[in-house]
Amino acid sequence: MDKTDRQREQYAQELQARFADYKRWAMDNWPVREQALTDAAFVAAERELALMTGAMLHPGRKSGALPADGKQEAQFEDVTPAPWP
Repeated sequence: MDKTDRQREQYAQELQARFADYKRWAMDNWPVREQALTDAAFVAAERELALMTGAMLHPGRKSGALPADGKQEAQFEDVTPAPWP
């Protein structure tokens, strides 16, 4: 891992830690007691944070996740052998 990758990883870790602190603060200080703020309110923000600290922060890096269509890439490249002469 080179210097740039380490800086990006440190940035991502700090961003995630700050978001966790923010979320904890928001839930602890939510003024509407009869309708408590829960983790479910932060699902979309967590998804966006994962995108920011993953694909956007590391352009060109292959993701280990399956594609949206659920089809996994083949382990080997399909080739058609040349016909016999």
